[in-house]
Amino acid sequence: MTVVNFKPALAVDNTGARRSRNKKNAMQFAQVGLYVFPSDGKVPLVPRYNRADTSLTKADVEAAVEEFMEKHEIEPAHVGATRDIEVIKRMWRKFPDAVPSISCGPSRLVVLDADAKDGGPAKLAELFAEIGGVPEGVPVNPTKSGGQHFVFSDPEGKFTNKAGALKKNYGTDVRGTGGQFVGPGSIREDGKTYGSDADRLDFLRAVASGKIPTLPQEIVNLIGATVADAESEPVSPSQEREVIKSLRDSEWGQYANEFDPTLGKYDLEKLKAENEDFAKLYEHPGDDCSTNRFLAARHVMREWPDMPAPALAAFFSQWDGAGEYTDDKPRGGQYDDRQIAREWIKNQGLTKQSKPSDGAAFEAVYESEGASRSHTRASDLVANYRPVRWLVKRLIPLNSVGALYGLPNVGKSFVVFDLASHARRGREWFGRKVQGGDVLYCYAEGAEGMSGRAKAWADSNDTSGGDLAMMNDVPNLFRDSKAADKLITAARECEADSGQPVRLIIVDTLAAATTGADGSSDKDMGLVCQRLRKVATELDCAVLVVHHSGKDVAKGMRGSSAILGAVDYTLLAEEKDGASVLRVEKMRDASKSQAIRFKLVEVVIGKDDDGEDETSCVIRPVVVGTSVDMAVTDEDDAPLIRRSDGREDRVEMLIEAMRAEADRADRAEDEGVEAIGFRLTDLARLLNASRANLATLDGKPMGPVNTKGVSRVIETAVQAQRLSVRGRMYFLK
Repeated sequence: MTVVNFKPALAVDNTGARRSRNKKNAMQFAQVGLYVFPSDGKVPLVPRYNRADTSLTKADVEAAVEEFMEKHEIEPAHVGATRDIEVIKRMWRKFPDAVPSISCGPSRLVVLDADAKDGGPAKLAELFAEIGGVPEGVPVNPTKSGGQHFVFSDPEGKFTNKAGALKKNYGTDVRGTGGQFVGPGSIREDGKTYGSDADRLDFLRAVASGKIPTLPQEIVNLIGATVADAESEPVSPSQEREVIKSLRDSEWGQYANEFDPTLGKYDLEKLKAENEDFAKLYEHPGDDCSTNRFLAARHVMREWPDMPAPALAAFFSQWDGAGEYTDDKPRGGQYDDRQIAREWIKNQGLTKQSKPSDGAAFEAVYESEGASRSHTRASDLVANYRPVRWLVKRLIPLNSVGALYGLPNVGKSFVVFDLASHARRGREWFGRKVQGGDVLYCYAEGAEGMSGRAKAWADSNDTSGGDLAMMNDVPNLFRDSKAADKLITAARECEADSGQPVRLIIVDTLAAATTGADGSSDKDMGLVCQRLRKVATELDCAVLVVHHSGKDVAKGMRGSSAILGAVDYTLLAEEKDGASVLRVEKMRDASKSQAIRFKLVEVVIGKDDDGEDETSCVIRPVVVGTSVDMAVTDEDDAPLIRRSDGREDRVEMLIEAMRAEADRADRAEDEGVEAIGFRLTDLARLLNASRANLATLDGKPMGPVNTKGVSRVIETAVQAQRLSVRGRMYFLK
């Protein structure tokens, strides 16, 4: 019996720190959009590791489980590579000593693996020197054996594990579709490392930026074999001659009109709207025209299997990505009748199925697309079920577009600023768990009050002000056809700066960001919502627009019903019965019976030139006892809890808040509370958040403690041996 496990090593490192580091690495790689799985550094510990788990059908999973059990006599921990954090935690509970490997194909990466034993690093360095150096933005990570991994983008999945002359002449392998590599910063059980934490952070920032370059053409030429080459089937000379004759006997011009979006048979605009891969290829073709033609032919002929060869020729002739047609011998990006014929022949019979490979030998996987069908089965939906992923649990989903609206001056912008600041920190918001990450706040109006709003939040919650990315040059979502791309680019720049994926984009307000649009026009607002949807899908984030209601709040948002129909959820901010309320009006993926009571609290943020108070506002949840009041009632706000406010009392407040926060982290990370560290800014935030719900013995609300005061409380707690210090981190004892 073969059991999936690790081989004994001479210097085994069983420390919790190593295991925790590898698990957290896996989760961080997934959070920036990479597909990961556990391995021992070489051998994958799950089947179908070279495919995204979300792409596997029920039949795929069942076949993989059956094969795995037949070979190992145990069930696999999972099937496929994943970006699901809960799945990663489950796999690392089963394989605590695993290192996180990244599946190249689903992650759209190709890696040059310069092998030390073949002199790869030195030889590849010479090659790069000859072609102008390593392209800017390419992560370069050391391997455990002294080699190097050069990571490039492969957005079309063009490359396999075939290295061609690159292996023979430069000692360098290729890891593409069907391959994998161990994530940088990971540590094996025998103590061997795959680079440092700095390598890991550089890699994460590069991936999050979306700006990793593709392979230089000189290296592509050395590799030789791309997916297009590998999938080329032998073409019968007689069949080729027959198709070439049909091309020469036909008038291509008569087929050009077939691609007219109104009158034609082949609606490319509709195909682009429905097929994201084709849209990207069509709008932004690569430098390799041969591969462009191959991939484009696959897309259009899968959509229209009866397309004749002259129609494909007409398509190529009007698309720049296909290159230049020539009657002479083709050179460079040129093509002729023979190449059109070969692409048409190769893409016949796309609906044929073949048994998928599991990629067990690290070789590339070539799978036919499978027969298209007009329906799916409920059993497939059940097998592929994935829980809704939330930015704010049960309130705001990821990969969604929503709207928060209400009458002017009810505190909408204060609410979204508070939400954004909590999301940036990954803190609970009104008692709901929050998926942390970077946040891009686009404010098209109200710029003069934004700095005051940030100062008020910082003074009341955190000295950093939430560390949001702010953008006041918002592209016009109606007039600018590239508005979605511009927002995506801005978000990628934020990710490169912070090293974290953007989880939330706020547009405040929708009206100011759509100047020139008719708010009552379904066509205009439908176009705006379509662009917002593209941003949410591309970044896998939540997009929240701030909007106004009409004069009658009961009639909903101002303008077209297209907005309400296109968004996934709507939140209404209003004043009702003397209370401020945030109410769920529409929710596709959770209950609508949700409402939050909050207080808009005025705070002093400084003095003006005359020495008078400058003020802004922050929001505070209404609490009953120690819990956030999630119900809307006619009762007055619950009174603050009275408590003494001496130095020792503040120590107790801090310890209680730390323990509650550590308990939550313990449940999320499977670590003991004593292993969870806090920075000074964390402790300031926890202490002041606790004080916001308290009053002194004479009934006055407790104000926030400044940084100096927090430092004194911490010093007292350390002297009393309630806290320990390691470096700049504080731990409960």
